Amino acid sequence: MTGNARETEAAMLESCVLIATAALEAPRTSAEANVCRVAGMILSHNLHDARQRLTQAATAYFAARPSELLKSAETVRCGWIINLPRLRDRLERRLREVGQRASS
Repeated sequence: MTGNARETEAAMLESCVLIATAALEAPRTSAEANVCRVAGMILSHNLHDARQRLTQAATAYFAARPSELLKSAETVRCGWIINLPRLRDRLERRLREVGQRASS
């Protein structure tokens, strides 16, 4: 995995965190929207609010731009994320960190 792949993944992860925590209202790019959609599908059910925000943001984005919607596997092939389990684990860890900071 190249440094560029890690940087891309980190940027996508951060946009998901911002949308999941309502710090950012909507994805800014097709890549962010596709990663948000996948993230909303794979997050644990105990992160219901974050799942819902990610899914709603992606749904709204693709309602206006349906041709930009990709299959989940294509989102990985594009190099925006390394793989789905890694995305889920890293996103859930970041959301816990953000939640702990907010409650302190």
